[in-house]
Amino acid sequence: MFRKVLNHKLTKVALAGAGVAGSTVIYLDYIRPANPPNIVTSYKPLKKELPAPPSRDELLKKLESTANFDVLIIGGGATGTGTAVDAATRGLNVCLLEKNDFASGTSSKSTKMAHGGVRYLEKAIFQLSKAQLDLVIEALNERGNMLRTAPHLCSVLPIMIPVYKWWQVPYFFVGCKMYDWFAGHQNLRSSTIFSREMTAAMAPMMDDANLKATCVYHDGTFNDARMNATLAITAIDNGATVLNYIEVKQLIKEAGKITGVLAIDRETKKEYTIKAKSTVNATGPFADRILEMDADPQGLPPKEPQAPRMVVPSSGVHIVLPEYYCPRDMGLLDPSTSDGRVMFFLPWQGKVLAGTTDTPLKSVPENPVPTEEEIQDILKELQKYIVFPVQREDVLSAWSGIRPLVRDPSKLPKGKDAASGSTQGLVRSHLITVSDSNLLTISGGKWTTYREMAQETVDTLIKKNDFDGKQNSTLKPCQTNKIILSGGEDYSKNYSARLIHEYRIPLKLAKHLSHNYGSRASLILELYHQSDVNKLPITLAATQDFHPSETKASEDNNLSYQSFDEPFTIAELKYSLKYEYIRTPMDFLGRRTRLAFLNAREALGAVDGVVEIMRQELKWDDKTAAAMAAEAKDYIGKMGISPKRFDVEEFVVQ
Repeated sequence: MFRKVLNHKLTKVALAGAGVAGSTVIYLDYIRPANPPNIVTSYKPLKKELPAPPSRDELLKKLESTANFDVLIIGGGATGTGTAVDAATRGLNVCLLEKNDFASGTSSKSTKMAHGGVRYLEKAIFQLSKAQLDLVIEALNERGNMLRTAPHLCSVLPIMIPVYKWWQVPYFFVGCKMYDWFAGHQNLRSSTIFSREMTAAMAPMMDDANLKATCVYHDGTFNDARMNATLAITAIDNGATVLNYIEVKQLIKEAGKITGVLAIDRETKKEYTIKAKSTVNATGPFADRILEMDADPQGLPPKEPQAPRMVVPSSGVHIVLPEYYCPRDMGLLDPSTSDGRVMFFLPWQGKVLAGTTDTPLKSVPENPVPTEEEIQDILKELQKYIVFPVQREDVLSAWSGIRPLVRDPSKLPKGKDAASGSTQGLVRSHLITVSDSNLLTISGGKWTTYREMAQETVDTLIKKNDFDGKQNSTLKPCQTNKIILSGGEDYSKNYSARLIHEYRIPLKLAKHLSHNYGSRASLILELYHQSDVNKLPITLAATQDFHPSETKASEDNNLSYQSFDEPFTIAELKYSLKYEYIRTPMDFLGRRTRLAFLNAREALGAVDGVVEIMRQELKWDDKTAAAMAAEAKDYIGKMGISPKRFDVEEFVVQ
């Protein structure tokens, strides 16, 4: 009897539940109004014109005419330009000076990942380190900010971890799930496990003979040098005075406090005295050089090179390989290399990026160069996963960057340099110090956390300075969590399709422009369609019979599929000259575009063409043009091209 009553009640409950579910389905599918469709009518028109930004000459005049800036930033890398954006959007009058070009150092030589760091999470757990865990959580939050503020430059990338022992499958998978969990609401996608068969289908180039499974998690990937240039442009758009190729020669001090700098224009050799209420040292690996000037009563650099006391220099090398070394839309993480590091093999800009090494250095070189041993180390690690022979001549480019590990110099005994002793005292996150002369130094950290580093830097400046005479009450709070960087406005992930429909261009060109310039890509394509000349690959401008008013796209101009294998055109070069402050061929070949980093051989072949266009636009004389060409060829010639692939000396000026 009891069983019948129970079954009767359960049946009633089941029927009631089914009724509720059915009503919900009817409401959701037939009664509730549908959301408006995301169709073409919801898009704003493509941006086909934009007022030119202040020219370099106009920015230099502003440098002279401004009696006293609120904030003077030394260094135009990720942290410096990020700080300029933060300060300018709060209402401060900002000046930024960069000795070379934006992202000419470490900021263009990263692993191109916006990530929290799975290796830091592992250390946090096994070493019970709250500092490591805080770094991971901080970076995961900022990863979400990068994807939101620069949607054209940043995207989500699945990364697989090959597992070759059954007991490691749950170990790595739990680690991936914890990575998801610590990301909270900013988690990109849920981690998963691929079987051996699924992995082989996704990555046929992988050796799956002993593979058990792959654990797949998700991080962000981005174009670091273009992100850096975009930050500089965004700062200028918000009123900042941002200049490259201006070198600080001396810190100006009054009553022991820094009140400005003496700087020189490296192009014209003209000197400028620039006054500022506060000064920020954001020179990355070269932070010690500004600190050495600060230590001098006259603000002058030491006569003899000094060992670094803040930066612990270490070289990290990356190489680029053809696209068939990795799945097109999925990366690979080697969790344990032969020397205990992790290594990434990632699809990037249509190629495969592999790295990185970790080689301690005694000093910070101006232009670190990868060694053959470091290149071979990466190739040997990759060979563990690839079924076909990994060839040295397949290396398209290689470069070396300096890792931004730092040590608090105030805790280092006199006579000791930063590299002395163990790495136990190293700051894995960023470090902000303020000297007695009021010099604020921001160093360390990683690309992913640049925005938070900038925010903390400006917050510190505001606490220590009264910029408006009203206890900073007229300043806005931090805005960088809200703003969209230049090119990200009105951008959508299908922007390349819109460009194809509007301009009838190849898919490869549309993807290249949309993913690197966002909603400003249409400005380049307006130039592209102005003339046949602007449609040509930049290598064509090197031909002896190049005349801008006469050149036509024809077979006589040596146009071929190979010529367009890398989608960099004269239109893009002219856009960079007008809108992005390039001053040398390497600014364009290495940083506004990434040609030198993607294919050094092609970049060498393009140098003369780029110089020819820049000669016309910037009014260079023969001597300047020759010097620029020689400098670019020397730089690119050291980017790891295999001598077996071609004769480097035919391009490189000795």
